Amino acid sequence: MGKIDLAKVELNYERFREFAKNRDLSERERIGFPESYRAGYEEAILKDIAAKLEFGFRKGARLLDIGCGASPMTSAIIKAANDADISAVMNDSSEMLSLISDDLPFEKLPGRFPEILDQALEMHPDGYDLILCYSVLHYIILETSIFDFIDAVCLALKPGGCALIGDIPNLSKRRRFFASEEGIAFHKAFMETDLPPEVNHFEIQRNAIDDAVLGSVVSRVHANGSDAYIVPQPRSLPMFNRRDDILIQRRL
Repeated sequence: MGKIDLAKVELNYERFREFAKNRDLSERERIGFPESYRAGYEEAILKDIAAKLEFGFRKGARLLDIGCGASPMTSAIIKAANDADISAVMNDSSEMLSLISDDLPFEKLPGRFPEILDQALEMHPDGYDLILCYSVLHYIILETSIFDFIDAVCLALKPGGCALIGDIPNLSKRRRFFASEEGIAFHKAFMETDLPPEVNHFEIQRNAIDDAVLGSVVSRVHANGSDAYIVPQPRSLPMFNRRDDILIQRRL
């Protein structure tokens, strides 16, 4: 199939199915990341995920990983969950799931979430203690309502269960960063230029996630009878200055 310029293609569920069959892509490229965006960062990302989902306090829990992909990060999550006595259910296309090593202890849930919510609950009718959806929300909302997705996450959680919707590109946060002295210096060093970045705070970007979208997600979770929080990423993560996480704890 050949190499693909990730910056010039629209990424969605069907495109990732194609990527899973493209032998010219690296493990990280087939989940939408250039090597430089993830290589060397998996350990820090895993540490942050395990801390926010409190792996150390979840012995015997069941984890559902939505849009898990098939990369070094995927394998690391399964291994970390197993080490914490957490069973893993990995969700993605059948093409992507087939690339995860069968030597790892996990269950497969093929299909596009939230369309396969019923199947997820048929597998485990009592629901899931933990849900992870990492670096995926901005693709999901291109094909379904963000409220439908969030409602389905809440429905899949057990009362008391926790979900991490992580690594969400926040357009508002990105604009604030690149308008700051720190962001301007970052841009000049990264792009090897003397020119500052162009920042248009009021330009409409369709299909982008911003402060308003994140706030509406939190409000929706609250309306569902659960708690939700917008939380930052640590500096050890590659895009901490442009991305946010959402933590959800189901109450009712």
